[in-house]
Amino acid sequence: MSATGGSSRTSRILWRRARREVEARQALLCGGGAVELACKGRRTTSRGWGSWVDGRLRLPGPDAQVADFVADDPTEVALVTRQGEAPVILDQPLEVSVRPVRYKAEAFHGGDAEIIVATSPRRVVEIALAPDQVEPAARRLAELT
Repeated sequence: MSATGGSSRTSRILWRRARREVEARQALLCGGGAVELACKGRRTTSRGWGSWVDGRLRLPGPDAQVADFVADDPTEVALVTRQGEAPVILDQPLEVSVRPVRYKAEAFHGGDAEIIVATSPRRVVEIALAPDQVEPAARRLAELT
């Protein structure tokens, strides 16, 4: 077996495994199970908005009522919340809306993608998810209130 043949087989196996993980994550998201979604998040205020931070949106299962954003780099959590706590709890009551991408700098998933805006009494957090995750995640966040 050549090195190329083995490499090709390995990449096919990894691709299939990744596809199964994406499908399982989507099933949990749509089915109401606890799930973590890779995303970008930022804080917005009346004075403007912060930098986008890589992280994960954690949605609870049916037995919990708290969603949160976890920054991949703990030193960047202050860019998402003034208080600097980690993870960033999406406080209740939570008003959830979806808006279209407005600027090229936030078009992580294309110019026709959408951004979730989660507004609570303490903060406004924008969350950029993959297009097939936006609607179910927004619905799940809205149901927490």
